[in-house]
Amino acid sequence: MKFAFFSVTLLASGIAAAATPVNGWYSGAFGGYTHLNGNVSKNILGFQFDNVDYENGFNAGLRLGYQSNPMRFELEYTYLRANTQSFQVDFIDQIGVSGNTTANIGMFNIYYDFPDVILPTISPFIGAGVGYAYIQTSLNGTGPFGITLFDDKQSAFAYQGTAGLTFNFAENWALNAAYRYLATASSGNFGRTLQAQMGSAGVIYRFDNCTYN
Repeated sequence: MKFAFFSVTLLASGIAAAATPVNGWYSGAFGGYTHLNGNVSKNILGFQFDNVDYENGFNAGLRLGYQSNPMRFELEYTYLRANTQSFQVDFIDQIGVSGNTTANIGMFNIYYDFPDVILPTISPFIGAGVGYAYIQTSLNGTGPFGITLFDDKQSAFAYQGTAGLTFNFAENWALNAAYRYLATASSGNFGRTLQAQMGSAGVIYRFDNCTYN
């Protein structure tokens, strides 16, 4: 009985020690899965490039932010990439397809955390962000008219929405998992906007000068 009481007390003190921080700077790194919608609908010298499909891609990035419970304010960098699976020229499937789309994205995000909804150590959150994306796309293949090539790049205003969970497993450390939808506001050189759905997991480090509940 004494051992059981000691175990419960130890668990409770561990949960309290890992409570969500009230104020403080933090940094983090993350990575995960990316699904890209087709972002090309372009006529080049009378040939219509369209109906692009991508293989499963990935994303990785870094973040630096400040938490003032229950709000967080954050700068975020994301790199994403997906290889080209198929595309059409004049509605004809191309063969021997290669290429990819990559994006370097800088965002300013605002989050709202919901502390103590599940457990003291687990906080659901929602967020939104705005920023800028630098995108490069290449499509290579062969069709009835010979070799087909598309290679272009552009910069565009970007925005995103996100939701996820943060697990505060130690005073200075946390893990999180999130879903993000990101899109550009203009189609520019590609004829269509970039739209990305991302699932990611990451680690967060909170600096020593944080104050805690």
